[in-house]
Amino acid sequence: MLLAVAIGAIASSPAAAQQLASEALFDPDLTVGAGATISATIGTLVAHAEDRAIPDRLFDEPGAPRRTANVTYRFLKQVFFDAPQEQLLLVFDHEVFGHGGRLRERFHGPIEYHIEVPAPYGGGAGSTLFVLDRAPTAYEALAISAGGMESTSVVASIVAERAFVNGRMEPRDALRYLLFEFDTQSYIASTDSEGAEAGHDVGDFLKTYNDLAASAGAPRLTTRQLRRESLVGLANPIGAYAVFGIARYWWNGNTDVTVPTLSIAGVRYLPLVRYRLTPYGTEWSLVNALGGRVRPMEVEVRIGRSPLETPWGIGLRQRSVAKWGGWIVDAAVDVWRQPPIAGTDPTRVEFDLRTGTRVRGRVHHEVTPAWFGTSRASLIVEMGAKSAGYIPGEPLRGGFVARVGIGLAP
Repeated sequence: MLLAVAIGAIASSPAAAQQLASEALFDPDLTVGAGATISATIGTLVAHAEDRAIPDRLFDEPGAPRRTANVTYRFLKQVFFDAPQEQLLLVFDHEVFGHGGRLRERFHGPIEYHIEVPAPYGGGAGSTLFVLDRAPTAYEALAISAGGMESTSVVASIVAERAFVNGRMEPRDALRYLLFEFDTQSYIASTDSEGAEAGHDVGDFLKTYNDLAASAGAPRLTTRQLRRESLVGLANPIGAYAVFGIARYWWNGNTDVTVPTLSIAGVRYLPLVRYRLTPYGTEWSLVNALGGRVRPMEVEVRIGRSPLETPWGIGLRQRSVAKWGGWIVDAAVDVWRQPPIAGTDPTRVEFDLRTGTRVRGRVHHEVTPAWFGTSRASLIVEMGAKSAGYIPGEPLRGGFVARVGIGLAP
């Protein structure tokens, strides 16, 4: 709470507000998707406040001794100052908006969080303690175990979309992207075997999935399989650009990380590959980001694994579909085939695939609130309807989904 107050005070000054470009959305349960937007906004606000308070170099750089001192300073600044902040934000998002988001959505029991001081100043671990008001289904248990990694992946998606649309990002965004995007891979890499450590997200996920697979007479899933399959997530151009941008920042203090893309007849194109743990099993995702001559849009193709079937999904998200009376309209539509994962009866587990859909519209309108000085901000209203089923960040249940929030424009 103190951190949020400090961030709000810094962001309220006109100089700070002019540099912000982030959206924070809220819904009644603070679901995974809404929480991810809040985490991404906190990260952006903290980074911009730091940029105005802490220099990127100590000396003018003529001469080897001064350059060496500046390179050393930037390296130590990121390792001992920037990275711990991003790690703390990741653990907070992972626990409160990831595990907590799925728990708040599906259950009504008490939830507690324990978050340690980040490395190298502390252990850096986090945990979510909870009491369920009813027995969970196997799919709900999988959703809870994977919820933390799901939320960090959604934050990474927000950073990646902004980087693609803007064509660039800052070193702090690059650092945040690397930590959040590869949270799943690092968690999988830290897993020795199924059930080896109680409370370990991937270990618990494997145990629940394999119990589910055994009940269906399906093959088990091993840690070795997860490690091998998760490597596909390294086929990610923005990750490579982020590593290059951070290394260049250490070397010369350049704070502009360019995000190159393929160009086809004036249309910018960038593919992103992701590997996820989901409420029904595992999933590979190919996100095709398009821009340039066309309005910014993403086409996502998802192929999954469940005990007996091969789930799949296709999604389309487009910004600035229409403008009306000062309001800008964004839209999204998804279609999928998945097992029925949104039930609440733990004695009944179904494996056959069901078709589901989601449509969502978002409208935003520029405003100039007094507390943001002369900078433009946006009022955002997001509404949609979906069938029961899994989309990263969205509730598992079917029905109406509404969120409201504010966007802080650059």
